[in-house]
Amino acid sequence: MKLSNIGNLTIVITLIISIILSQFIPDCVIIPFVLGLFIMPTYQLLIGLIWLGDSDGNKEIRYYFRGVLVYFFLIFCFTYLHNFFEHQELIESILSMFGIPIPIMLALYFTYILNQHSRK
Repeated sequence: MKLSNIGNLTIVITLIISIILSQFIPDCVIIPFVLGLFIMPTYQLLIGLIWLGDSDGNKEIRYYFRGVLVYFFLIFCFTYLHNFFEHQELIESILSMFGIPIPIMLALYFTYILNQHSRK
């Protein structure tokens, strides 16, 4: 699990750096969008599935996994609404407001749980 923690922290650091760079370089705007909305949650979902299978029903890991599933559900709902809603700018602003911070919070919670279990 330490290797998955390193991968998770690498994605988080890359996301934060790309967000900072996108403020100065306009071509970097797509990187945090794709990384925050797709790559990070997918990685966390896969690791959450693996970890949930190995955890023997740990409550913290179940909360983490539920958080990732709720995030995916919300992203898919907003994406579905984006096709039918007249004010697409509103949906895009909601996705950019919540799409990047939620995976970062889940990644930090993942790191916290992993560090708690590695001490035991």
